[in-house]
Amino acid sequence: MIRTITLSLLLYCLIFTSCTTDVEINDPALQAKIGNDLFRSSVKKAILYDDGTLVISGSDGEQTISFTTNSLNTGTYKTSKQSKKSISKINYQKQEKTYISKDGESDGQVIITDIIDGEISGNFYFDNLKDENGNAINFRSGWFYRLPVENGTIEEEEVQEINPCLLNASLTAMADGSEMITDDHSANLFGVDNVSILITAANETQEITIVFPSDAKPGEYALSGSGDYSATYAYEKDKSSAFTGRLIITEHNIETKCISGTFEFETRSDSTISEGRFDFGY
Repeated sequence: MIRTITLSLLLYCLIFTSCTTDVEINDPALQAKIGNDLFRSSVKKAILYDDGTLVISGSDGEQTISFTTNSLNTGTYKTSKQSKKSISKINYQKQEKTYISKDGESDGQVIITDIIDGEISGNFYFDNLKDENGNAINFRSGWFYRLPVENGTIEEEEVQEINPCLLNASLTAMADGSEMITDDHSANLFGVDNVSILITAANETQEITIVFPSDAKPGEYALSGSGDYSATYAYEKDKSSAFTGRLIITEHNIETKCISGTFEFETRSDSTISEGRFDFGY
């Protein structure tokens, strides 16, 4: 009687185990061994982009892995750049740490074994992925099974046109009788309600700043140490504001954001800035 019960239980367990394995193996899956830990993803994807690259990724909430092959075809893909079928952009994240492949240091391969009814299967391993501190990890016994291939589109980065006035930006002046040529200069908008333009130009020892409203029209304006139209001059980091002076805006195109003009002023520390000239974009 005992033998009969034992045999029945054994048969039940075998049947149950077989059914369970069958359910798992027919579901999309991605997993790998990382060191001594098993990484089994709960979310997994295979996305084919319009440039022909395939990105396979998996995540379990705390950690994520993704890797890119240069095509969607069966075969072996390697990290070597000399290989016709190659892997790129291997990325593994765990909490705040990110590990990536390093040229000449990391190694690995992805084998796509089957593509059936739009579902992809295969296996992979990666060696020597490194974080920013040089710590390394390895992926062993990695495999993916029946991942539905989705179509994706590479979003083109918005190309921002460079203002030509920025390319030719310049500011020159005479500071206490000596020519001041700046090699570091910029013009930026600042403020919320009353937006102004801040022009800054400097070299190793000197700096000039000029501030005026962003809607200022061509014309002549008085410069002071504060207010809507102001200026400062610094020598060896000793900065002094304008006591008296003038700014002449010769051109200001709000649409193209190009501005040019001349200036002169005297500071409270008795420095004299003359023959100032600027051409900027902002």
